[in-house]
Amino acid sequence: MQLTELRFGRQCLYAIGAAFNSGNCRIMLKPLRLWPVVGAILLVSATAHAQEQTHTWPDCTREATDADVKAAKGAFQAGQASFDEGDYARAITYWEDAYRRDCSAHAMLLNLARVYELADNKAQAVLALETYLTRDPETPKRNQIQRRIDVLKEKIESDKAPPEPAPAPPPPPTQTPAQPRPTPAQPPPEPAAEGKRPITPLFVAGGGAVVAIVGGILTASAASDVKDWEKKCPNRECPVGVDPNEANSARTAQTTWTVVTAVGVGAAIGGTVWYFLSPREPAAQTGRVAPRPRVPSVEPAFGPGYAGLQLRGAF
Repeated sequence: MQLTELRFGRQCLYAIGAAFNSGNCRIMLKPLRLWPVVGAILLVSATAHAQEQTHTWPDCTREATDADVKAAKGAFQAGQASFDEGDYARAITYWEDAYRRDCSAHAMLLNLARVYELADNKAQAVLALETYLTRDPETPKRNQIQRRIDVLKEKIESDKAPPEPAPAPPPPPTQTPAQPRPTPAQPPPEPAAEGKRPITPLFVAGGGAVVAIVGGILTASAASDVKDWEKKCPNRECPVGVDPNEANSARTAQTTWTVVTAVGVGAAIGGTVWYFLSPREPAAQTGRVAPRPRVPSVEPAFGPGYAGLQLRGAF
């Protein structure tokens, strides 16, 4: 918008975008640029309105497709990057889009609650937490989330309360020698919550133990059969009427089950060592959503007709 100042001799009039000439009047046009002022006023009003505005989420009545899940993961990662950079408005946009695409991922509401709180929209943060409790009523964190809701509501009420009047300044003190101010004691830092080790090594150790036990029993049985055949066939020469193939089968079974027993014992020992050498996973914490560690891990893989190791990672 541009205001134009018109001067007629000693008289001054104002009009918006108007200019004219008169026979005995001398006209001077002086543009007054008010766009920066108006834009600043509108920006401040829009920002204040955005901070107070709240909305709810529609009911989750459809199942996300594979394309929706893939798009939701991409939006979540983009929002995480914006969150780490401190761009909370952009993080809200991405995470809202991720939850809209896959509304079954209710944990996204906890992320949104945190970023709304950091964006100074506590009312929307309360709605996000309450919606999460409604859609996941069996969550083990229910009491913790409810306490967080109560704290946010107390902050909202305290923000609405009028500020207390400033106390009257005390009278000037008499001239006394300055005394050193004692340094307040700092509270000790809270110990970091220690997580748990992965349970996959325990499954490996347990499975190895079962294989070792079964293999040991069958090895002992096969060894007993071999001794019986050694009595029937001394010096590995069987008398007439005795099939030597059965004696060979007993010896082969003994060798096979001995190998199986050794593999089971090795798996049990290896799984136990793996468990105690594995680093503890970080415990879940409220507040900032930490990105998942991109640390690869080696795990055993079993299936019909094969056994080996597989390399897995987190995205």
